Amino acid sequence: MHSIEVLGGSETLCRDLFHWFMTEYLGNHSIDLTVVHMDLTDEGVDGWCMRESDYEFIIQIEETLEGNEYTRTLLHEYYHLMQHVLNISRCETCAYLSEKINLDKLNKLQ
Repeated sequence: MHSIEVLGGSETLCRDLFHWFMTEYLGNHSIDLTVVHMDLTDEGVDGWCMRESDYEFIIQIEETLEGNEYTRTLLHEYYHLMQHVLNISRCETCAYLSEKINLDKLNKLQ
């Protein structure tokens, strides 16, 4: 079972993308995720994914992101979540590639 709590931001899009991503890639895993929309300008990033325990994660996402950039960043951070869950080595290039692949998949569904 997957659960998501969204603090601020686009709750519906965040939830929909999370459930799609989990079904697509991590259907056999139980994940509790909190997504926090906040000011990350001082950090110079659009998002972070942090593991709290084996199945609990926090994603922080820049609160000013909109549209395609928001979707891309969520998909990027969801990929990092998958890296944690599956013990895949951290790879930023892979996360950026995953954004494109998953945006293409989502666009074909619409």
